[in-house]
Amino acid sequence: MRITRLVLLAVLLVAGCGQSVAGSPVPNSEAAKKSAERLYNQGISAISGYFTNVNNFRGSLFFYAAVNDRKSGSDIDVAMRGAPGEQYSLMTKHRSKTPPGYDYDVYSPAGSALDYVRLGKAYTSIAPTPWVSLPTISDGYVCAISGLQTLCKLVDALRAVDKAPPPGRITTASRLPDGRTEVRTEITLKAFIDNRVIGMPADVAGLIEPEMMSKLVPLKIMLSSDGALQGVEVKGAVQGTKSRVELEVGYEARGTAVPADFPPQPQAGDVTALPDETARSDFWKRMAAAQK
Repeated sequence: MRITRLVLLAVLLVAGCGQSVAGSPVPNSEAAKKSAERLYNQGISAISGYFTNVNNFRGSLFFYAAVNDRKSGSDIDVAMRGAPGEQYSLMTKHRSKTPPGYDYDVYSPAGSALDYVRLGKAYTSIAPTPWVSLPTISDGYVCAISGLQTLCKLVDALRAVDKAPPPGRITTASRLPDGRTEVRTEITLKAFIDNRVIGMPADVAGLIEPEMMSKLVPLKIMLSSDGALQGVEVKGAVQGTKSRVELEVGYEARGTAVPADFPPQPQAGDVTALPDETARSDFWKRMAAAQK
């Protein structure tokens, strides 16, 4: 699989977002607990199935994180036509919210040995052309795709919490009037950070007090009426004695990719070609440095 190393995303930490949807919570009883557990497992299976069946899809990831005055946030739209193990096109659009303006797109055309990066206005000093071409990197790792990478790490974080459920963790499930299912549970801040759902620099991690790590953050999984994944959202804040962590992250499944999701292959005159892996690594380092 073609992989874009999203060095720029390893900025802060994170967690999810979204408005709560009114439903009919299962009553607080032993039967309700079993039902919630069953639907929770169904939600985890739906996320895992989304990875397994990844092909011809569109999705959107959003995140915002703050540790005291250190903030980071971005939106990523991803579209794929084809499937791993085949020739496929992959397009990711990165829109920075905090700091604003640091936008870029990465396009991997089907059958091409190159990835193309379209530079936003904040990166015009990186190259003299609007596009840069890079030697593609390929393997079969679905969880390296932007957006899906965050979903994979979120499942790892949930499984870590499931192995040793913390005191006070609550899981509930609701059937909504339109037939969808909403599952609500919690994850610890420690599991979220340890599994790098969004990467966090060491100096930012050092601001978090140890006693904050066991605190729980709400998480929601939304399934369609036929049990397919619609989205995952995490949203919460953890207050310590000296520090405050705010987390928002979410992924929305947006159906099937269409030809309009992919640009024409850039013209040669619009592309600065980087010849090898060394140049590729240097390019991403310069992109990251431009934000400082």
